[in-house]
Amino acid sequence: MALLFGIGAAVLLGLSDFCAARASRTESFVAVTRTNMAVSAVLGPLLLLVKPWQWSTVDVAKGALAGLAMAGGLLLLYRGYTVARMGIVAPTSSVIFALVPVLWGTVRGDLPGVLVVVGMVVAMLALVPTTWTPGGAGSIRSGVILGLQSGVLFGIAFVSMSEVAEPAGLLPLWAQRVTGFALLAAIQPFEKSPLVITKMPTRIPAWAAGLAAILALTSLQLGYLQPGSNAVVSVATSQFATVLVILAFVFNHERLRWWQAVGVLTSGIGVGIMAAG
Repeated sequence: MALLFGIGAAVLLGLSDFCAARASRTESFVAVTRTNMAVSAVLGPLLLLVKPWQWSTVDVAKGALAGLAMAGGLLLLYRGYTVARMGIVAPTSSVIFALVPVLWGTVRGDLPGVLVVVGMVVAMLALVPTTWTPGGAGSIRSGVILGLQSGVLFGIAFVSMSEVAEPAGLLPLWAQRVTGFALLAAIQPFEKSPLVITKMPTRIPAWAAGLAAILALTSLQLGYLQPGSNAVVSVATSQFATVLVILAFVFNHERLRWWQAVGVLTSGIGVGIMAAG
């Protein structure tokens, strides 16, 4: 069940990123990210109806820490897209943010079986050919550095949310989105972009990105609250990059190169091995 929640989170995160990329064509990526967080924060109270919850200052603080890390990771990720090819930044970030929870779980003694580990390694390695595209301009060094930094921050956010106690339910997730929006709202006076995107047609994909994001993170958090390895859920969620490539191929009519097709297939094999384990 935990793996299924992780897969659901990957599909929805891929959809969120796809919508955000559409919105970023005509609006600042900072405004798109802030709108994403705002929509999630507004919808947050509905999370309290999904699962019973109890107030816990410690768990809410963990959610707030995750919100700061998530907001910072998004800013670094999209900044990376402006200075280097997505095929450099995305796989670097995806592999790192999947690896951080795995390392944390190992330190905590949360060791999955051999077959699950094999599936995790296969799935993470498959992200590289899946998201890599030739050509384009930009700095490889800057792209790798920003990808590493964003991946670490995403990993910290995932680890923080995975440590939330079950009685707190989804309350810390709401705290995450509110805190992330507050951070991005605080920097708004220093950059020229709207606090929240309200103009058509950019509003539709920007708001859709926020809706998909809160659904994705709900699925992710429900996965963390299930018995089993949190590392497996994190690795499954990291496959959002594969979903993004498929959506771009279907709806943007972007070319799907042979190595990307191999990567997509290999990602599926890796997830299948994890499920079998």
